[in-house]
Amino acid sequence: MLKNLIYLEHLSIKIRGTEVDAYDLSNIDLFLPRALKSLKLQPLDEQDATHFIKKLRDEREIPMNLSNSSFGGFTLVRLSLVLDVITDRLMNSITSSLHLLVDLDLEDRPCFEPKLPLDLTNNGLQSLISCRHLTHLSIVRSRLNSPVSFKRVNDMGIFLLAESCKDLESIKLGGFSKVTDAGFSSLHHSSHKLNKLEIRNAPSLSDMAFHEITGVVELKLQSCPLVTSESISELASSSTLELLDTNGCRSIADHCIEYISCVSTLTSLNLGGADITDSGLDVLSRADLPLTHLSLRGCTRVNDRGIICLFNGELKIKKTLVSLDIGYMPGISDRAIRAIVSSCDAISELCMRYCFYVSDTSLRMLAKSDSKLRKLDIYHCVGLSDGIVEVMEGGGFRGLRWFGAGGTLVEKGGFGRVCERRPWLTVCFEGCEIGCHDGWQFHKYNDGY
Repeated sequence: MLKNLIYLEHLSIKIRGTEVDAYDLSNIDLFLPRALKSLKLQPLDEQDATHFIKKLRDEREIPMNLSNSSFGGFTLVRLSLVLDVITDRLMNSITSSLHLLVDLDLEDRPCFEPKLPLDLTNNGLQSLISCRHLTHLSIVRSRLNSPVSFKRVNDMGIFLLAESCKDLESIKLGGFSKVTDAGFSSLHHSSHKLNKLEIRNAPSLSDMAFHEITGVVELKLQSCPLVTSESISELASSSTLELLDTNGCRSIADHCIEYISCVSTLTSLNLGGADITDSGLDVLSRADLPLTHLSLRGCTRVNDRGIICLFNGELKIKKTLVSLDIGYMPGISDRAIRAIVSSCDAISELCMRYCFYVSDTSLRMLAKSDSKLRKLDIYHCVGLSDGIVEVMEGGGFRGLRWFGAGGTLVEKGGFGRVCERRPWLTVCFEGCEIGCHDGWQFHKYNDGY
């Protein structure tokens, strides 16, 4: 299939199948055009991926001293893989075969705790020194199938990475449970071009790692239990920060909002799971930040009053906000939705999953409003009836492109006629996040239109 696409530069393949053959690469045509610059594959078996990359090296080897565009060989610069496990063997295969890599994105999803030699260690990270052009690096161990982490990488491994890859502009690390503040802080101290930093599931990461952090445009600290509001105090004087994500950092409290309010450049804020209250949102409303994306998911101490206060008055957020997540907030009801509908003219994505007290009244308000709503998630809103089908058949939600309806009284069969009339509409019953991860979400039962 690919043999005739000689000018193809970007290729993404998602392998579908049963749990037995989901990682099998053998059934895929592995002919890759020499013009290919970007390759994304998921999911893959680590052994197959290693052999595949070695095959690229053996058949189309590029001398390390040839890095200009005039060279006619295989010049892959972006590689993204989702595997069963990331190992030193895989890292060595990549770094010894693909010297021109600019962007490397690796994620694994082990079903059990990896054991040597099938695991990543400090040696595997050190091999990245061969990728002299690397500017974007992402290495994540997902907890999707099991609560696992990279237990064989410590501060020394991160020190070696920081020293060998000083031109990194974007770093994403997830599941490095043995790395402490010393290791993580070396990343932003050594990489002077760093503007995007994301750290996930780091139980030893604390406020100390962010002393004198400067120049960052995007900062994501997800599920780091020792991170508190004091980490954000270091960012209060930032003139570059545009995105802040502390999702799952449950020690973030109202005090943090005072620091956030000082960052006038901030446009995207995720406070998911934070210990903030209605008072914190009151402070945020007075800051009048030009937020386009806001997530309060899991902020269980916030109720209708906080949402109403956030959108009260002549605020920038009422004109700029395009995405809002108020999922997993039991204190949210129709009153909050009314405030959102009447205030947020530009909102195109709304997630209110697990909002038990939201009723059909909210859906009717959303349907009647002259809104730009394109994606709506009502997963497990048990207070809703199947009246949404009737609303859509009557012409409501004409602009909707994606609708998450799982876990409600809404039945799949009722959407048949709606989707026939609206071929552009995707209805998901699997409980996916908004957009089904841009189509990369695997639907085990293919429940959706």
